[in-house]
Amino acid sequence: MQFEGAVYRPPIEANTFLLQVAVGCSHNKCSFCNMYKDEQFRRIKLDTIEENLIEAKRFYHKLERVFLVGGDAFALSATKLKEVAGLISRYFPECKTITMYAAVNNIVNKTDEDLLSLREVGINDLYVGLETGSDYALNYVNKGHTTQQAREQLKRLNKANIRHNALLITGLAGQGRGVESALATASLLNETEPQIIISTTLGIFENTKLKTEVEDGLFVEATESENLEEQLTLIKNLDLPSTYYWGHHPLNSTPIAGVLGEEQAQMVDILSKKISTINDSEFKNSFRRSTL
Repeated sequence: MQFEGAVYRPPIEANTFLLQVAVGCSHNKCSFCNMYKDEQFRRIKLDTIEENLIEAKRFYHKLERVFLVGGDAFALSATKLKEVAGLISRYFPECKTITMYAAVNNIVNKTDEDLLSLREVGINDLYVGLETGSDYALNYVNKGHTTQQAREQLKRLNKANIRHNALLITGLAGQGRGVESALATASLLNETEPQIIISTTLGIFENTKLKTEVEDGLFVEATESENLEEQLTLIKNLDLPSTYYWGHHPLNSTPIAGVLGEEQAQMVDILSKKISTINDSEFKNSFRRSTL
């Protein structure tokens, strides 16, 4: 298999076959992210994609799920994505789900007819980088969309029967704004009904604008007790009994996971106990979030 540049996939897709269709991120302007800083967004040639599928066929008897690699592979046009789906179907006709990372603006750029046609060819599951429901935070980190745009586009996915998984970053609003951010995020999620919520905690990475702002005192990180309080507030205010919440990312100090309707109270209890015992000063000296 051939891969170019940095390759990332959601932790819960660890056992899913990876097929690269793009390099880099089409936005690549978020102040907190250094994942694709040295890469210009471009799509992989269809011939190369087919060569990789031919090679995969030698090793896999069948594939029912494929993850398309790229910072936001859904940035590709509906036509290009359908061409990729056609190739996957040719070599793995049993494939039921084609999934990938997506940005809100990737959805904006597709018509309702595009979304329906993509669903028909098996593109039925997207990991959408929402990060937060706080417009203050979205604007500050130059995410490229507003909460209202996210709300509108996720509802369009729902209408087209394309499942979506919400990617969140606790602490993105900075010190003193966690609870406010959590309430706004809960409101957005309750209205748009993601299949899965994946929550990580903000890291201050090298070669990012946000790191420079931290060093210059322009952005003050939330304390760990604030991060936990934000996550606790979010979970308490979610009304999504069938949604799976995954908070086991290595950047999280307190791993939790479960179906909200069944294990919400247990997750609330875990976070509440952690908040009551954490020492922010000791934590800051012992836990680093400087790399993925």
